[in-house]
Amino acid sequence: MLEVRNLYKRFGENEIIKGIDFHVNKGEVVAVLGSSGAGKTTLLRCMSFLEKADQGEILFDDFRKDMRKVRGREIRGLRMKMGFVFQSYNLFRNQTALKNVMVGLTTARHMPKAKAREIASNMLEKVGLLDHADYYPDQLSGGQQQRVAIARAIAASPEVILFDEPTSALDPELTGEVLDVMKMLAREGTTMVVVTHEMGFAKEAANRIVFMEDGVIVEEQEAKAFFASPKEESTKRFLRRFNDAQSSETKPQE
Repeated sequence: MLEVRNLYKRFGENEIIKGIDFHVNKGEVVAVLGSSGAGKTTLLRCMSFLEKADQGEILFDDFRKDMRKVRGREIRGLRMKMGFVFQSYNLFRNQTALKNVMVGLTTARHMPKAKAREIASNMLEKVGLLDHADYYPDQLSGGQQQRVAIARAIAASPEVILFDEPTSALDPELTGEVLDVMKMLAREGTTMVVVTHEMGFAKEAANRIVFMEDGVIVEEQEAKAFFASPKEESTKRFLRRFNDAQSSETKPQE
């Protein structure tokens, strides 16, 4: 469905992505894991042309092209098939929740306002925020803002949604409400690529895990196998650190 091959990206002298091959199949949830600086966000941003790759090939349905040669109109066409949920919500502060969801439908897709309003209302209801449709972002919690961002991403029925650390800016008590919406989408068969540090979500909702380190994919397995029997030593170290951190959080205070 969506695939990038031999992807490279550097910023100045710093090579961030070093020849990655990555794909997601229709209806699949792929969780991309790894420590900070592994290149996970850059991978998503190159796939969606928010960053220009230095080298690579993209395949999306019947579209196939050198990523360096994809032009503006083609990029817009590819993005129409993608939803993107950012770390920091990226909502318009001067627009209500409803209008934040509507704006992509009316502006990018030239949908009549009445139809866009109907779809936006349905999407807000889906994420549990229809009663907050007239609230502005500053009147919403971080978790509610991110749910509005998810409603905006799914409103246009994209073929795939890319999530870039969607809970990293949230307080722990607000993380669950966002993950619950994402789990619902996963159960419905939504195609998703999720960069995340939320191991519980990856274990429960992902079909496949991609583990990155230092700009390359170190290991790739079905989710159950990844957590039960990681193959690479760097993967084992990463999971040990996670398990140690989780144990320290649950250890009773003396």
